Amino acid sequence: MKQLLKTALPFVLAISLLTYALKDISFADIGRQFQQAHYGWIALVALLTVLIYLVRGKRWQQPLLALGYFPTAFRATVATLAGVIASMIVPGSGELTRCATLQRTDNVPFSQGVGSVVAERIIDLMMLGLVLLLTFLLEINRVSSYVSGLSFRVPDKTAWFLAGGLLALLVLAGAGIWRMLLIYNIKQHPIALKIANSVKGLWKGFNAIRQLPSLYLFVLLTVLSQFFSWLSTYWLLMALDSTHSLPPTAALTILAVSSLGGLAVPTQGGIGTYHFLVSRVLVLYGFTPAEGAVVATFLHAVGFGINLVLSSLSFLIVPFILAKNRQKGA
Repeated sequence: MKQLLKTALPFVLAISLLTYALKDISFADIGRQFQQAHYGWIALVALLTVLIYLVRGKRWQQPLLALGYFPTAFRATVATLAGVIASMIVPGSGELTRCATLQRTDNVPFSQGVGSVVAERIIDLMMLGLVLLLTFLLEINRVSSYVSGLSFRVPDKTAWFLAGGLLALLVLAGAGIWRMLLIYNIKQHPIALKIANSVKGLWKGFNAIRQLPSLYLFVLLTVLSQFFSWLSTYWLLMALDSTHSLPPTAALTILAVSSLGGLAVPTQGGIGTYHFLVSRVLVLYGFTPAEGAVVATFLHAVGFGINLVLSSLSFLIVPFILAKNRQKGA
């Protein structure tokens, strides 16, 4: 039941947001957008997307090398692609899937792989913070007009009291569980030992970020990944007559808002969330909500299609890698 709810809730949310974002447009409007698009730019975006995944695979390889494992950048990229298609089905499953894939192909312990991914995600959050800051500085007037209508209410004393009480209960519960572990010596139980080993593996993988073979290469790949993501968005805007005259900062704003929205409201492949947020962002650049929804639908459909095709290749490549490993073992 819990797993069904975890899968169904993002799907329902995606459909609800998508329906709301597209309520004022027709399929004919979307069809005309695709008919009038310049597909040379889309071809460039497809090539750039391949490069983005190669960069991400190469970056993930760095902490794995620090852990003493030596998957090729290509295999790390294939595992990353397997995670992408998994997240399109179940939001949040992509990171676990890519670690499980690399465990199958290169015997990288699952817990250490997850630890290295967690470290990567923290770095990515820091980069997203820089992107948001840069967007705010470059588009301060538009951002100000966007948030001027928002009102924030400071929680009253009752809310603070309830939050403090909940925190105290959590602390007491944790202390009680720890005391029970000490009294009954549950730490020696096989399940407890397995959990402890998993935690150690997670920490070891996370700590690998401090032992990178080349810190400068890792930073460069991180910056390139963000830069290429912005460039692919900008090139998609260039593919449409209605958006080709938008400034480069428009692509930066779209990237920042869609990335933040994907974290706050995760749905399958960003469906619904992307359409709703990006259509509202485009209003800041002179589009009506309906026009913005048409453009957002085009941007998402092209990006989603390219990612779906590339990530589906992992289904073909992973069995080939496993078969090659068996031949070597024999």
